Amino acid sequence: MISQNLSGNANKKILETASRLFYEQGYHVTGINQVIAEAGVAKASFYHHFSSKEELCIAYLQKRHQDWFSWLQQQVEQHEDNQERLLSLFTFLECWLPNSNFRGCAFLNIASEFPAPDSKIRLLVINHKSVLQDYIRQLVDRLNISTTNNHTVMLADLIYLLFEGVITTSQIYRSTQSIQTARAAVKQLIS
Repeated sequence: MISQNLSGNANKKILETASRLFYEQGYHVTGINQVIAEAGVAKASFYHHFSSKEELCIAYLQKRHQDWFSWLQQQVEQHEDNQERLLSLFTFLECWLPNSNFRGCAFLNIASEFPAPDSKIRLLVINHKSVLQDYIRQLVDRLNISTTNNHTVMLADLIYLLFEGVITTSQIYRSTQSIQTARAAVKQLIS
C-alpha cells in the first residue's frame, strides 16, 4: 500500500510539474531533465510513469481539458438565466486570463508547436476545441431564439469565434478590453 501511494504521488508530482512548465515555457523548451529535477523524482520513476515526453504531454492535455472545462462549466452553469449563462463565458475569461498572467490557451500554445495535422497532440487540441464549440452551441440552443436552425448554428459559431479571438487578443495585448467588447457584442446579438 505504501509503495502504491508513493508511486501515485510521484505520478502526480511529475504531471503537476510538467503542466506548469509546458504552460509557462512551452513543450519544446521544457526538457525531461527539468521536469524530473523540479518534480524531485528519480529518472527511473519518471520513466515508470511516462514512457516519453509526448506521453507526458498527452496526459497533461487530457488533465488540462478536464480541469479547465469543469471550471468553465461550473462558472457558466451557476447562472439560472440562459442569457447570463452565455454571457458568463466572457466573465470566465475575464477571471482566468489575468490570473494566468495572460498566458492564454494551453491548447493553442501547444498546437503552435505541433504543425503536423495528424499528430496525437494536435488531435487532442482539436478535440478540446470541438467540445468547447459544442458546449457553446448547447448554450445558444437553450436561448430558444425563434429563428431557423441554420441561424442558430451560425450564431453559436460566431460566439465561439469571438471567444477564441478574445483569448488570443488578451494574450497579445495583456488586457481584458477585447473580452468586454465581445461580451457587449454578444449581448446585442442575443437581445
